[in-house]
Amino acid sequence: MALVACGREGYAPPNLTDKDVHLTVLHTSDIHSRVLSYRLVPARTDRELGLDGDGPFGGIARIASILRDERAKADRVLYVDSGDLFQGAPIFNVFQGEVEARALSNLQIDAYVLGNHDFDNGGLILSRQLAWFSSYPVLAANYIPMNDSRRETSEELRRILQPYTIFNVRGLRVGVIGLANTSSLNSLAEGGNSLGYNASEQNETLQRYINLIKDRVDLVMALTHIGLTEDEHLVGGYYRSDEIKGVNPTSQETIIERKWIEGVRGLDVIMGGHHHVVLNPPKNLLDPDDRDVLLVHSGAFAKFVGRADLVVRNGEIVSHRFNAIGVTNTIKEDPDMLRMLEPYIFGLNQQIDTTRIFAFAPFLVPRFGRGTGDSSLGNLVSESMQVRRRVEADFALTNSLGIRTDLQPGPVSLEQFYEIFPFENTVTTLFVSGKEVQELLDFVTERSTGRGCQSQAQIAGMSFVMNCGANPPRADLICIGANRNPRCTADTPANTVCYDPLATEGKRTCLWGEPVEPFSSYKLAANDYIANGGSGFRVLQRNTTQRNTGVSLRDALVEYIEGLPDCNKWLLTVDEERKKEGRSPLTDEEKEKLVPTQYRTLPCILGAEDGRIRRRL
Repeated sequence: MALVACGREGYAPPNLTDKDVHLTVLHTSDIHSRVLSYRLVPARTDRELGLDGDGPFGGIARIASILRDERAKADRVLYVDSGDLFQGAPIFNVFQGEVEARALSNLQIDAYVLGNHDFDNGGLILSRQLAWFSSYPVLAANYIPMNDSRRETSEELRRILQPYTIFNVRGLRVGVIGLANTSSLNSLAEGGNSLGYNASEQNETLQRYINLIKDRVDLVMALTHIGLTEDEHLVGGYYRSDEIKGVNPTSQETIIERKWIEGVRGLDVIMGGHHHVVLNPPKNLLDPDDRDVLLVHSGAFAKFVGRADLVVRNGEIVSHRFNAIGVTNTIKEDPDMLRMLEPYIFGLNQQIDTTRIFAFAPFLVPRFGRGTGDSSLGNLVSESMQVRRRVEADFALTNSLGIRTDLQPGPVSLEQFYEIFPFENTVTTLFVSGKEVQELLDFVTERSTGRGCQSQAQIAGMSFVMNCGANPPRADLICIGANRNPRCTADTPANTVCYDPLATEGKRTCLWGEPVEPFSSYKLAANDYIANGGSGFRVLQRNTTQRNTGVSLRDALVEYIEGLPDCNKWLLTVDEERKKEGRSPLTDEEKEKLVPTQYRTLPCILGAEDGRIRRRL
């Protein structure tokens, strides 16, 4: 009877004044369709957080078990997710988000904020999956619907989205305000976008809703998918520099006014996502009133479930504790969730043979460079685009973030390539002048400079230096061509620098190809996303020679790898190199550890950074 009375309308909530109230917030973010467990070599940062072992890792069935156990150990509990549930594994390509939306409902999630990749199949499909399969509040306070009947976005999405929700957690009233992504959804800033939404400024939006609900709640939470820096800006404020006031008649330079956007007041905690990081410990931020605001990020790809334990007294967080719970193979999979997934797994295997092994990687092939601007996997991807039949370009360029994950060591299946290329991007060819090549690489350098001079593009058939230290940043020493320069030989004069483009003395000569000529024409292979202006590549968007080949980036890479030498030949090469160095050949045990016998006739994926992109800081 007491339990019934607690849930009845008009029941008086407990008096929590001057009491320490414990609230547990369980948090995930950027699951990216990893509803099934997968193979992974944990990075050093993952291992430091406790994600270790042989795997497989992740999977929604293990997350279900973690949530069940953590709820049982907690007093008051909320479970929230910071967006990007969709896109990243082949199950999304087949079922278009249905599995993920159902899974969150089965996890009994309390609130979800939209991420940019939730729109990857368009607003219509997103709204359909949420309408049919979600049973939870979907938040986006900073999305403003456009009153335009020509927009494709379903009215259903407008009915589903809400700016905030309020929970009464055994007397503790928690208001949750959602801030969805705008920085990666560039079209939101453009009038006439097909999503049918515009975006409002995040700080002003958040402050408006805090003011609206602050007298009705004890704790205010921002659930965000805007990124780590933007989360910090919510509290600390930032300069906005996008208000163009005109052109200086003397210098012809655009005059841009920098406007200070103040941090919000009245916020208690931010549960954030988008940048795939784990903050352990969480950050403590100071708002304009010198109040502490807790910032929590819990990682990505279903690798961790964050648990933030808060002690709240009179509407203030007086202490907190955080733990990132690794989703490892030591956690049993929830049988109810497995039953829900079973028909989808069967349907996936019917449509895509994800288990076929067609190559072997003795080592990890990373998507990000370890020293130079290029990366091992980026070089493979761009080379596969450049030399593909029906493409055969002078050079190739693709955006680094379009390559979504590393190629894991061991036997390589098609499933891994859906994780590397979850998007259905294709190769587009364009003819560009040398002057446009300079403009294109200047743009790449400028974008890379804002990201620690980590290259935002991967290339083949060319080389250049990202001069991130220049003002403004620019691309230097651009060379195009796949043939070795005959002037760069063992007899090259000492004053000719062929091997180090960062050298500051002597005559520089391209090691491969020739210096780019401003008025020459070059054939470029790019992915269709950046060719259409994605990620700010406007120099390609305005090009009128575009031709979409229809060749999938995923298929191009698979075909390229299938043409590589097998692992037997690679092992022979290793022995020959060791012999030249005066070392003994590999033992049978060492060979078996590098490449097990059953995989030695398969193509061998090695990959390497070769300095085709160099950095000057």
